[in-house]
Parts: sequence; C-alpha cells; structure tokens
Amino acid sequence: MALLPSTKVPYDSPTALKILIDEAAVELHSEKFRYAERTAHYVEVTWQQFLNYCHSRGLEKYLPKYKDEFLADLCSRIPALKASTIKRKDSHMKMLDMFIRNGTWEKGNLDPLQELLPEFNAYLDAQEKHFAQIGRSECTCRTMREHSYRILRCFQNEGLKNLADIGESHISSFVLSLKGHARSTVRCELSRLRILLSNLYLMGLTPADLSVHVPRYNLGHQQSIVKIWQSSEINTVLETVDRTSPKGKRDAAYITIAAELGVRSGDIRNLKCSDIDWEHCSISFVQSKTGKTNILPLNEKVGTAIIDYLRVRPQTDCEYLFVNLEPPYDKMRSFNTAFENYVYRSGVNIPVSAHHGLHSLRASVATKLLAAGVNPDTIFSFLGHSDRESLNSYLRLDIENLRECALSFEDGELI
Repeated sequence: MALLPSTKVPYDSPTALKILIDEAAVELHSEKFRYAERTAHYVEVTWQQFLNYCHSRGLEKYLPKYKDEFLADLCSRIPALKASTIKRKDSHMKMLDMFIRNGTWEKGNLDPLQELLPEFNAYLDAQEKHFAQIGRSECTCRTMREHSYRILRCFQNEGLKNLADIGESHISSFVLSLKGHARSTVRCELSRLRILLSNLYLMGLTPADLSVHVPRYNLGHQQSIVKIWQSSEINTVLETVDRTSPKGKRDAAYITIAAELGVRSGDIRNLKCSDIDWEHCSISFVQSKTGKTNILPLNEKVGTAIIDYLRVRPQTDCEYLFVNLEPPYDKMRSFNTAFENYVYRSGVNIPVSAHHGLHSLRASVATKLLAAGVNPDTIFSFLGHSDRESLNSYLRLDIENLRECALSFEDGELI
C-alpha cells in the first residue's frame, strides 16, 4: 500500500507537486488496480497537463482549487473539448486529489462525501432528511445532496470552515468555477446555489439570506434546445455500432430502449432481467426519479435488440440487465460517453447549442408522439412523469422541430 504523501513531503510544500504526481503514477501502475496500459497512459497525460498548467502560472505546491481552475481552463479552450473528454479528465484529477489526501483512491468512488468538514456533512444530512419529509423521491434527495456537496466543497476549497461565515466572495468563486460550461448548465447550477443558500438561512445556519446575491442568468432567445432525433438519424447512429461484438449488441440494446420507449438513462441502468415480461411483451420497472412503477410495451424492435444482447451477456449472478463485459460483471455505471462517441462517429449533424446525450432520445419520443397526434395525457403516462410541468418542459419546442418530426414519424414505430 502506498504511504500517505504527508509522511514523505507536505502536499503544500514548494517542491511537492512534481513529487506527488510521480508517487501517484507509481500507484497507478501498481498490481492493486491493474489498469490497462492505454487507460494509465491517458491518466498520466492529464496529470502532466495539470503539472504544466501549474508551472506556467508559478504554482509549485498543490491546492484543491488549482484542480478546479485547471478543469475550468480546459472547458474554456477553443476549439472546445468534447464533453466526454472533460468528464474523463475530471475523473483523472479526482484520482490525483484523493491520492494526495489519502495516499490512494478507490475505483468507482472518486468523490467521497466524508472529505467535507463535519459541520458541512451535518447540514447535508439535515437537508436530505428535510427533502424526504416533504415527499421528495429518493433520487431527488440523492441528487440534491450531490449538488450541495459540490458547492460546499468549492466553498471549503476557498478556506471556509464555518457555514455562518459564507460570504459574497465564496459565491463569486463558485460562479467563476462555472466558466466554460453550457449556458443551461450554468443556469441550473446557479439555481441550485440559490436553493442551498436559502435553505441554510431558513435553518438558521447563516445570519442572512445570501441567495439574493446569486446572479440571475437569463438564457433569453438563445436558450439551448434538446436535439430532436429523426428516425433516420437514430438508424445512422445505430449503424456505427458493431453488432457483431458483445459490446455492440449491449450498446445497441440500451440505445434502442431509449430511442423507442423514452426511458430515462438511470432507469435503463437499473433495469433487471426480471423486469422483462416476455409472455405479455412488456417491461415493468420502478422509476428512480418518481418512485412509481411504469409499464411499457415491449415492441419487436426493442425485444429483438434485448434478445441479441442476452445471447452474449456474461454468465453472472448480477440481477441487472446491463452489466460490464469484463470481470467483475457489475451493473454498468454510465451510457452517455459511449453514446456520444457513436454520435460523433456517425456524422449526424448536431446544432451547437443542442443537448444530444442519451436523455435527448426521451425528449424525441415525446415530440414524435405529440407530432403524431397522441393525446398529451397518454404521453404523460407513457413517459412516467409525476407532474404536468415535467412533460411541458419536453413539449416547449419550436414548430419547425415538430414539422420535421411529423415528416419522419412512422406509424406504429414507437408503441
């Protein structure tokens, strides 16, 4: 096991940064992790970029905020890096940060909440309990905790030790950390910051309601839109998937489920083999966001894709439908990076401002059903929304998108 860096050289000493990265590289190549050579290479490239970034600015020691500033700099580069690349480099930097703090890191656990100060963690516990009491779903409670954790982590990196001492400087630092993110992402992050600050005040943890100091971010007429996929475009993306390989069969299956049924990506990850009723041609599952059961028809296209995958699915006791194809055969953690790679390789035209992750297929299903004249109440039930406003957010689309969908919609394709 690697020694804690602090036993060798303090992480904030002037000569520490290069030494710490060298020690982290030794851990990276240890038998403990057994990373593929290519994976380890990508991690070391990110760490070297971070070292160059710090040296170019005269930063010879390590502070957590330098990691955030480095990632913000990557986000602001022109031409812009792909979202999947930024996400991968963020994971690499979390590995380095955890090594510096703890002497190692854990696969799949790069953002542990216990790194926060006890007072901050106590607030997160109280916030989660409050949201549960007012009827928020377990998924919402967990998501809000993650967002609040990230904000408090930013404040802590700026030297905050007591919640009562939060000031405008901490708010400004968090706002500046959003540089380079999509406009809609900035708007959401600022909204979450407002909620956090308002809750802190209502709970008596800050002397004033600092949410009034969070700037408003009006997207106006340039608001980002969701990519509305035509049937031919989805087919083009699927054509880039190598369906002769186990990975290709698996990826084609979850893409088809998202494109045909509009299931949330999180719910696709949570699908269990037992959720499929082959006798009655249906899929039944509890939605992670609402906690409600949704039953959807298993049409021929979806059924065929799942069967093709099941024929090559590893023999494992894991109850989840979609699993990793290498030991241990655990539940897949994410689909988005792979899907975005398929989109990129397909050459399908994506407007600059349009969201085009796997979740965009859900919006496309809603729009196609609406364009086909399906009653909104039926769409509401089909997508498993818990309130009408959630559905409306998908249906606030320009008339040109609806016309395009109407032209490409094929009767009976979705239900």
